[in-house]
Amino acid sequence: MTQVDIARAISAMRAAGYPDVRVVFRKGSIIVEAAPEAASNTSRPKTQERVIIL
Repeated sequence: MTQVDIARAISAMRAAGYPDVRVVFRKGSIIVEAAPEAASNTSRPKTQERVIIL
């Protein structure tokens, strides 16, 4: 996975309505996910989490 792939996944999450996105690096994988509610600065509730697998 390249930096461009990660940037695309982040852009897709933001386009899906998640302004706060985090990237988690684990052994053998990279996960792009919506940031937890506690870390979010927005007051808009997130009703559904989306996972984008690359």
